[in-house]
Amino acid sequence: MRRTRVLREYIGRLRAMILGFHPGDYKKALLKSLPSTVEVMIVLVFALLFCRPYLNFSQQEVPIGREFLSNIQMHHVWNYLKECGACALWYGNVAGGFPAFVDTQTSVLHPLVIFGTFAFGVLNGAKFTLVATFALAGIGHLWLGKILGLRRVVRVWGACLAIASGHLAPRMELGGLSLVLSMGMASLVIPALIDLAKNVNRRSIAVLSIVIALLIVSGNGYAQVGLAFCLPAAIFLVPWNRGQLTKFINSALIVLILTLLLASPFLIPFGHFLPEMAKDFDLDFSNTQPFSYVPLNLVIRDISFYLTDVLGKPPWIAHFAFYIGWIPILLAAWGLIKARTPHERRVTLFLSSFAFIALWIASGIPLAWLVNNIKVKEISEFLAGVRYLSFVSGLAIPPILGLAVIGLDQIFDYGQNRLVMEFENSQQDAFKLRLDLRWFLAVPLIAAISGAWTFNGQWIKTLKSVSSVQPVIQALETPSLQWVNVPFGEHYFVEPAIQNGLKLATDFYRTWHWRDRPRPEPLFEANRGDSPDQMAQIQVMGEIYIHKAMVGREYAKILHADETVTPCRAWGMGGNINVECPDNQGGILIVEENNWSGWTAELDGSPVSLEDEIWLSVETPPGKHQLALRYKPWDVPIGIVLLMVGLIVCAIFWVKPRMKQSLD
Repeated sequence: MRRTRVLREYIGRLRAMILGFHPGDYKKALLKSLPSTVEVMIVLVFALLFCRPYLNFSQQEVPIGREFLSNIQMHHVWNYLKECGACALWYGNVAGGFPAFVDTQTSVLHPLVIFGTFAFGVLNGAKFTLVATFALAGIGHLWLGKILGLRRVVRVWGACLAIASGHLAPRMELGGLSLVLSMGMASLVIPALIDLAKNVNRRSIAVLSIVIALLIVSGNGYAQVGLAFCLPAAIFLVPWNRGQLTKFINSALIVLILTLLLASPFLIPFGHFLPEMAKDFDLDFSNTQPFSYVPLNLVIRDISFYLTDVLGKPPWIAHFAFYIGWIPILLAAWGLIKARTPHERRVTLFLSSFAFIALWIASGIPLAWLVNNIKVKEISEFLAGVRYLSFVSGLAIPPILGLAVIGLDQIFDYGQNRLVMEFENSQQDAFKLRLDLRWFLAVPLIAAISGAWTFNGQWIKTLKSVSSVQPVIQALETPSLQWVNVPFGEHYFVEPAIQNGLKLATDFYRTWHWRDRPRPEPLFEANRGDSPDQMAQIQVMGEIYIHKAMVGREYAKILHADETVTPCRAWGMGGNINVECPDNQGGILIVEENNWSGWTAELDGSPVSLEDEIWLSVETPPGKHQLALRYKPWDVPIGIVLLMVGLIVCAIFWVKPRMKQSLD
């Protein structure tokens, strides 16, 4: 009995450490947290209403945006994990294949994507991810308001406006799930930074590390590069005395180390693979807009404006539409000018500097200067590869909204005095009418949300999937593993093609590619024009023509010494490839899959070495043969181990935070 009582007491203390209160205080804790819970529920309902088209989980309803189905193609990796385990570590569906965790343009490693894909499938999981991202953006703004000690009504208004503002929804004109997700994660960094500067405890360090790691694995790269330039603004959050500055810098170093651990499943494979990656670059950043015009996009809501090259920009909606409206801009200006406390002044300096740097980076001026002055070719080409810097403008919106809610809270302070009107009748009886002037704020505040919803919400829509896709995909199916091509640039073919197991020779979505490596040639190709070289038309499906190669183009073959070829049959998925060759005179067995560190081979059950060639190749003696190719990289397990270390450290930091050390 005594042991049982001691065990119960120990469990109770453990719960108290984790939850922050004793289990016996559940009722008090629930009552205390009820107002905050109501705030969160209001924001969640608003997010669901704003994103309601995405709540249609029909497989026939696809979010608008021409690149959407290309952007989510790699989410199939998690389906491969269910089917064949470690084979998912190689993405062999496009352009000769590549390691699955090194892609910078998709969000395959983000927890929302992983959960959504497992729970709802690739397409509906992507819809879930989008809804969750908008909701998190709003909750992040609630968090910011709570850290700053603002009124509930102010932070709820700011959270709803954050959901409807232009840093998220207009990116769906392009279909950029990873653009939306990365910008949503970047907006969470701001409250996490302020919380760390205010408290400097282990729990704040863990939270900031997790948020930045989630941003790193969100894909696309623009929000990540932009944030790296904006982070120095955090220096304004710290009082300029040696002790407090030292604490903050030490905490920042811990955050850096912990973030690297948490993002290791991406960073380790990416760093290993980086020398093999090549990217188109723009030394002049010709697709940006002059800095003097960039802020105007925050208040322009004329759709025809974004379809022209007026004010020095290309006519691309998704790149330049960042509408929030004049009301939050004016409130932000008020908040910057009328800071009430030293801490609030530091926060407003941080937020305004963060927003200014983001808009400046979006103009291309700083990176163009760096590219022209850095003499290290690799670094200058890397920076020049960030070609569409206009996307970075979205990073300015969360800090501007942060300033806006500070300004609104200040106005609520000024409006506490009520207007008193005194009336008298003919009998000289008098009565007084007290009118709370703050009610007059409801009209502009509602108008601000309505304007943002109306303009930005027009890209939160779905369309019926194209009915002609499946017949074309079926016409491209091959009896063995072979490379094929869907119509070039028609993104709505991509994800359905991969769902049906096709291997696409041409990758017209990614802006990076293997360095100095050719892409495989397709056996079949669908297009809307003439037959490509060495191909002949074999079928017509409406406006789409199916062509077949007139010569071999086998995925797997044995090349003999006399340069004759014996075709082989291949099957498999991802990093599991099996090949069966008929009786032949021997030679080099070539499988048109990119050769890379981590591939192993077994010929007729015995391990063999891969040749140092571009394609997977082994030497074979005469006779029948079976080849088993498996992708077993060393970098992913190391990344996962480091991730586990990071999670353990975060758990310790959460359970045992330091005593709060205020910087005020």
